[in-house]
Amino acid sequence: MPNHFYPPLRRCIYCGTTTLPAGTKRFGDEHIIPLALGGSLILREATCRKCEKIVNEEIESPVLLKEWVHLRIKRNFPTRGKSKARPTHVTLRTRDGSPLKVPIQDYSTPVPAYKYIEPRILSGGPRIDNNMHWTMDVFTDSEAELSMRSRYPQWDGTHALIPQPFRFARLLAKIGYCRAVSEYGLGGFTPLALDVILGRSDDYFYTVGGSLDSQPAVPGGDHVLNLSLLFRSPQLALLIVDVRLFSQIVSPTYRIVVGEIRLDNPAHAAVLNKHQGDGKLIAVPKMAEPA
Repeated sequence: MPNHFYPPLRRCIYCGTTTLPAGTKRFGDEHIIPLALGGSLILREATCRKCEKIVNEEIESPVLLKEWVHLRIKRNFPTRGKSKARPTHVTLRTRDGSPLKVPIQDYSTPVPAYKYIEPRILSGGPRIDNNMHWTMDVFTDSEAELSMRSRYPQWDGTHALIPQPFRFARLLAKIGYCRAVSEYGLGGFTPLALDVILGRSDDYFYTVGGSLDSQPAVPGGDHVLNLSLLFRSPQLALLIVDVRLFSQIVSPTYRIVVGEIRLDNPAHAAVLNKHQGDGKLIAVPKMAEPA
């Protein structure tokens, strides 16, 4: 899919600064879905170097370079590290514990598929241990898995995966927030997930969640980012982004409550009215059920 560039913001969408350090000519561009996952929606001039470093080093690189690296190589996803040679093999283990090098093109490229319960801001539930909010499946190429067992009979049949559900929750918060900015701008809503994105809060699941069920595959599908509104009162709506990565395979849908829209705020109301006039509200706004 060709890249789509949104107009330059010329400020950091995370910390709000409009000032560039000496020697820096422009703010960095921000992919809504990371480039490494084939993201093609780009916010131009939208992040300062400090916040860019947080997003890259604390969120995207740990997830994409550890959990998704073999899938990305096998499917030839884009990368910024063009000067670095990509790995060609993955090291597994034999039944006697010896290392076994398998070409990535033969590898079944398993990746964690995290599943989260509904965000607490929607469920109204109390804060509990973060580990009670998630479970994990493993998505893998089943045909490649069977082929590996036949081709490498000495393989012990295991994969080494280190779950990172909290970093992935921060990644989802970043994706949802960027998608909201692309449509509502920085003045069209009050953000709710910035502290999670920037690592200032570990209350990930107040605004990030989803369903424990996976959705069926959509032939020819791609990443899906849907925005909707949930009215909590006639004057207050929650801005929600539903995120589904790789809809062409069986995968979960995540729900991120990225912000609030207050109709008594003139800037919020102006953006919302424009979206209604342009027909850009994907779903008819709903009124939350009384508590």
